[in-house]
Amino acid sequence: MNSAPPLKHGTSSIQLIIARLEHKGCPQGLHVVLEELRWMGKRSITYEKLWHAVRKELGAARPRIRRVAEGVYWFSEAQVPLGWSLFGDRRMLPCFYRRYPPAISWDDLDLPENILPPPQEQS
Repeated sequence: MNSAPPLKHGTSSIQLIIARLEHKGCPQGLHVVLEELRWMGKRSITYEKLWHAVRKELGAARPRIRRVAEGVYWFSEAQVPLGWSLFGDRRMLPCFYRRYPPAISWDDLDLPENILPPPQEQS
């Protein structure tokens, strides 16, 4: 979980969201998606851009994603993974940590030494 696939320039916001869902393998909140994309070098992405992309997708005739909790999305044609929990699944956390609870305390999770260096953005 501590790695991220390379991102291509010109990828739409909804494509970025779908790529994160595919990579993480469980529903994701837009705030975590945003944190990961920024860590991966997508500095121009904002929460508003992601939110508008989701609203547009949800309004489509055949949306590819659906809301499973407040601000949390998953594939519309897929079941939520067995054992997934909104508050108990570590895959809901950003992918850029070296260690995750219980191996590290929640208080130490965001310390600089626990954050991986960002991957190189692909052209």
